[in-house]
Amino acid sequence: MEKRLSLICLIAWLAFSIVGCGMLQKKNSEAKEVDYTVVKKEELPSEVKKIIEVKKQEEFQMAYQCEGELYLLRGYGIQSSGGYSIQVEYVRENEEEIHIKTRLLGPESREEQKDTISCPSIVVKVENRNKKIVFD
Repeated sequence: MEKRLSLICLIAWLAFSIVGCGMLQKKNSEAKEVDYTVVKKEELPSEVKKIIEVKKQEEFQMAYQCEGELYLLRGYGIQSSGGYSIQVEYVRENEEEIHIKTRLLGPESREEQKDTISCPSIVVKVENRNKKIVFD
């Protein structure tokens, strides 16, 4: 009887696992790409510049609505040298959320490294869709 109960529990657990994975795949497959613009530092609204200046020494990620636009800010904190860049891997949305993923890229060569520290950050502008923002 105990073996039979264990077998039933195992089958139920496997069934729930399969259903859960299927729901996760469905949610991810419904995501679609979002048009975005990487904003140059000189083109940022003054409020966004102030936020970056205050937060730049620590890692940060935040969304900021300004002048009817939605700005997604991502900073990587203090780095030991210069020559870093940030790549936007994707900006996607589903019914409830906008997902953004960025990646910090280090200096490719010794010549790109500078003797000073740096605080790399990026600002991405998207159309405000009134959805939750998720930094992946």
